[in-house]
Amino acid sequence: MGLSDSDAQAVLRVASRLTQHPPLEFADVLEAVREIIDCDSASFNDMVLATRDFRYVMSPASEVAKATRLKPEYDKYFHQHPLNAAANSERGLGAIRFCDVAGGADVTETDLYRHFYGPFGVRFQLVTQLPSPPDVVVAYALNRSEQMGEFSDRDVAVMDALSGHLAMHHRSSLDAERSRLVDAEMDRYAWAVVSVRSDGVVEASSSMVLDAGARVPDSLASIIADTAQAPGSDSRHDVLIGTHRWHCIVHPVRLGPTVLLLRRQQDVAADTNALLVAGLTPRQAEVLLTLARTGGSNNELARELGMSESTVKKHLEGVFRVLQVTSRAAAVLRLRELTSFGASRPVSSPINNQRHK
Repeated sequence: MGLSDSDAQAVLRVASRLTQHPPLEFADVLEAVREIIDCDSASFNDMVLATRDFRYVMSPASEVAKATRLKPEYDKYFHQHPLNAAANSERGLGAIRFCDVAGGADVTETDLYRHFYGPFGVRFQLVTQLPSPPDVVVAYALNRSEQMGEFSDRDVAVMDALSGHLAMHHRSSLDAERSRLVDAEMDRYAWAVVSVRSDGVVEASSSMVLDAGARVPDSLASIIADTAQAPGSDSRHDVLIGTHRWHCIVHPVRLGPTVLLLRRQQDVAADTNALLVAGLTPRQAEVLLTLARTGGSNNELARELGMSESTVKKHLEGVFRVLQVTSRAAAVLRLRELTSFGASRPVSSPINNQRHK
């Protein structure tokens, strides 16, 4: 079925929003889709089937509590979902409904429906799958009640038209989150390069350790002044910036700004204490610090910490809940906020709902 002119214009309006930078939050994407396809609720889902590592974003927000309460039932019976089975067995199906796949007509006879979709008030569903690794389902799902009725062929056509734009947004969001994670790690563990004018004003900085246009702290200003008389001769120092100690290499330049190399000295005890104050348990703090240091998968973290992968997953879920974040990268960024000298600075909110596999 082709799109009408009005539907094509609506798709283009949503597509233009999906290309914004930084990428829209997934909750905002769901709201945009709901503006052109009527439904009771919608979700973005990222599901690793083998490990039952299921993460989601729900719209409207009023449905989140219900979804959280019923999610254990979904985890128990997800294998009965006819759309998941169809999408996992054959890629590239496009937008599909229960009525489009084998077993869909009998969905109300399943435990999944009796214990999850029925209590949730969902009778009809329209799903489009995005590109993903094997045994992973990444998809948008729109939900309707019995009273609202089945999704039409027009709804399927609109969802199909949006699917490529949704896939590109998903890719952009992943790339943006990885970039934020790398930046956070560089700020935390790598050398920052800072150029400082003779008046103590930062001319340029490779990280958020010091902001361009700001004056350097007194602990650095005195070092810069002492070494200004010996251009070309590096000097090494340990300096206190805020509440943390930093390695500092000062490289005076005869005809230009002084170049500083800065790297924070890691203080595991102080970092752990900051996380405990924030509400984490000692074990959750250990898992988060190990994640920040290694960037490892749940399996890799489990091996390093000597615990099961399911225990790592449970601790990470606790970390996400306490720190009010929804992804591994967001948790590392929040760690940086809590433990860096600039802890009071706001940090851009990362994207939601990336799986912690």
